[in-house]
Amino acid sequence: MRKVLLATTALVAMGAATAATADVTISGAFEVKYKTWSDNTASSSTNNTSIDDTTTVTISMSETLDNGMSTSMSVYSNGNGTGAFDAIGGSLSGDFGTIGIGVGGENGDGFATATDVTPEEGHSISVSGAAYGGSSTTATEAGDYDGTNDVVLPADEQVAPADISYTSPNINGFQFSVGYADTGAYEDTSTMGAMYSTAAAGGTITLKYAVSNHGNSTSTTTDEVDATSAGLVLAMGDATVTVATNTVSYGEVTDYSATSAGITYVVSDALTLSAYTGSTEDSKQATYSLDDTGVGFVYTITPGLALHATQNSWDFKGEGSGNENGDQTSIALNMSF
Repeated sequence: MRKVLLATTALVAMGAATAATADVTISGAFEVKYKTWSDNTASSSTNNTSIDDTTTVTISMSETLDNGMSTSMSVYSNGNGTGAFDAIGGSLSGDFGTIGIGVGGENGDGFATATDVTPEEGHSISVSGAAYGGSSTTATEAGDYDGTNDVVLPADEQVAPADISYTSPNINGFQFSVGYADTGAYEDTSTMGAMYSTAAAGGTITLKYAVSNHGNSTSTTTDEVDATSAGLVLAMGDATVTVATNTVSYGEVTDYSATSAGITYVVSDALTLSAYTGSTEDSKQATYSLDDTGVGFVYTITPGLALHATQNSWDFKGEGSGNENGDQTSIALNMSF
């Protein structure tokens, strides 16, 4: 990714003028994606292909202070129609570790492990059921559960993000983090996690664990969402293997658990292959299961221009909603700036 580097000078007059310079990075990407799918719930009024385009713009700033600490901030726009920024975050770092605030700064869920290592991912699962934080007609995000046909993809982690977090410095390969988020409801969200990485047999072994609790929305409801994530990452030469167990429960209604594994292999500077597979079950609903497999590649045509492709296959059995299975192919041309 090519980036534009700028230098800004801020003057502060307090009897005498002092100057501080900050590095500013502006980066962006444009992607056009073609998708085609086939499933057992085909509609007579819609087709099974689409073409989507997405633009992203990120502006990042960083500064090293006179006392050795460093500060940073970033703003991010993800293809919205108004041009407004979708995410704002910042951090303060030093020998004590890092305090992160907002999206792009916080690290409360930073040690959770996902295995969906393919460049694209997609499904046409069309179950009904509205979640209190979103919609379960697509893959359910952390905090977006209602206990009715939640689409918990097995290769995703479900640990909730934080509004503010603390991450420790790396101490002989060990780090930990804690985080907090204000839900605006009766109870808030807390997160914590840890990671240990060590060299072994010519490669690197990394163990990761994270947990979050999204509290009850009122004093009389039991709709808290608890999530855990445990992962093992083995990097050996050009291959990286990731294995994970992720769980999420919604009150006393559902208790989802997923196991999955992913692998990436760097064939050359231009070509990277990837694949993953996993399954999700609900211990409180014997009829629920979701199996998902993906294979894909990234081919760099030239620096700044890449071709992405992923093939997904899935088999979903919801709680009394019928069975859904299908395949989807996604091909995307990605331009980075």
